[in-house]
Amino acid sequence: METVEQILKWITWVLSILTGLAAIAMLLHVNADVIMKYLANSPMPGTSEITARYYMLALVFLPLALIELKNAAVTVELFFDMFSPAVQRICLVIGYLAQGIFFGCLAYQSALSAWASYLKNEYVEGVHLIIVWPAAFILPVGFGLATVVSVLRLVQVIVRDDWQVLTGTHSENSAVTHAAD
Repeated sequence: METVEQILKWITWVLSILTGLAAIAMLLHVNADVIMKYLANSPMPGTSEITARYYMLALVFLPLALIELKNAAVTVELFFDMFSPAVQRICLVIGYLAQGIFFGCLAYQSALSAWASYLKNEYVEGVHLIIVWPAAFILPVGFGLATVVSVLRLVQVIVRDDWQVLTGTHSENSAVTHAAD
């Protein structure tokens, strides 16, 4: 299980580098478009299409697995901290199971859509034709890896004794309890 987690950490590190590069590319591309528009009265064709179809998808979907691996998603723990560790564990099992199913369904459907986009060689028409089918594969990659991380966390919560450390549920609990004393 540690091997799987190490591989996922490496993959998410690579994807975070790609996400950063996409952010830099978007910054440079959009700035170049604005400069060309106002200085040369000649905006760069396809900027909005490339931004919407490539950069934004990469920025949103590539880091999904990293967010799940680091337990950095937004959570609301209104009553969770009041539960016993056994009930917390059950809640986490249900949550990771539902999350894995959700991400798995999204990965499956987006893979079907990406494949259909590839088969018809999808493009966007404008001043120039911009091929957009490769960007469609960003979604199944992001959702697929998030599914794998969800399943990994589900198994870890079920079988490991240090599940509270993995999920980050122990430190806040003990800090609140000891601060009240």
